[in-house]
Amino acid sequence: MPGWHEKTQKLVADGKLTVAGIVQEQHPDRAALFMQWKKMTWPVLSDPFNDLGISAVPITLLIDQHGVIRFRNPKEKDLETFLASNYTPGEKKKAVELLPKSLEALSKLVAKEPKNARAHLRLGVAYRMRFDSAKRDPEDFSKAVSHWRKALALNPNQYIWRRRIQQYGPRLDKPYSFYDWVTKARAELEARGGEPLKLVAEPSGAEFAVPARKAGEPALVTHPDPQNKVAHDQLGLVKSRAVIVPSTNPKAKSIRVHLTLAPAANTTWTNDAGNVSFHLNPDAPAEIRDLAIPDLPKRLSSSEPRVIEFEVFPKVGEQLPRRLTGAAFYYVCTKTDQTCRFLRHEVTLELSR
Repeated sequence: MPGWHEKTQKLVADGKLTVAGIVQEQHPDRAALFMQWKKMTWPVLSDPFNDLGISAVPITLLIDQHGVIRFRNPKEKDLETFLASNYTPGEKKKAVELLPKSLEALSKLVAKEPKNARAHLRLGVAYRMRFDSAKRDPEDFSKAVSHWRKALALNPNQYIWRRRIQQYGPRLDKPYSFYDWVTKARAELEARGGEPLKLVAEPSGAEFAVPARKAGEPALVTHPDPQNKVAHDQLGLVKSRAVIVPSTNPKAKSIRVHLTLAPAANTTWTNDAGNVSFHLNPDAPAEIRDLAIPDLPKRLSSSEPRVIEFEVFPKVGEQLPRRLTGAAFYYVCTKTDQTCRFLRHEVTLELSR
């Protein structure tokens, strides 16, 4: 986009060309931040449901005053030809059939047409949108990934759909780091005296993760309770939910886990005592790599949900099982009796989803 922006600025200023963009982003506010960073001012539309039906990006289209596409991915000489031409109306083509966008309508459509790949993709988008809103259901992220995987299985040539899964998946599966530019953009905007646009959903560790060309070393973190002596959270002071994102390569051995820990009512994290952590059982046939723990708030106590991200690889000579067990560890206090504890919370990872 920046390249075409530089080449067309004068044409736009002279009224010879109108420029607009369409992004396939699940989060259009991130595209808005990118536009702010690069000082691009033309309008950008959002197409997270893939109404365009395209399978890869980026694409550039030159559209005449009659709405007819004259060039696809043009070169500079094509732009010159386009501007010098006087086009007549072209033959009207049948518009692409638009599917519904509401979660309820898409759920009914998928139930009726379980092999409708576009419907599965769109239902996944609807679930993820609700997950990023105040109306989120804890299962929404997992359901989104499930429907994206079904969509890709039905149409494996869809580059955009594949990237949607890779965005949250293992490092070995990534073609690039999806949002590593966000930190740089914010720093440069602030240095220019501007205020970076706020994001609805901050990029997760998986979205920042740099791609790996080979399996890295396991995280060298000492297990805090190998003999299982730390008290178990029998009162359910913290609830957990794990979302498993496998590789889009069926031969890959790694999976990425997004583990959310949320304090129950009247429960707070004891930040000055330490952070949350997660460990597989010592005898597990797998190991954790690329462990990402959220930063501790500066307050002594807080009650926000925390997400631990990590990747799971089989140990040498082993295979990933269908199910793995481990435990989350955390320091919490209860507001009712002001009792503070260091607790263990058992977590089962269903890798076969």
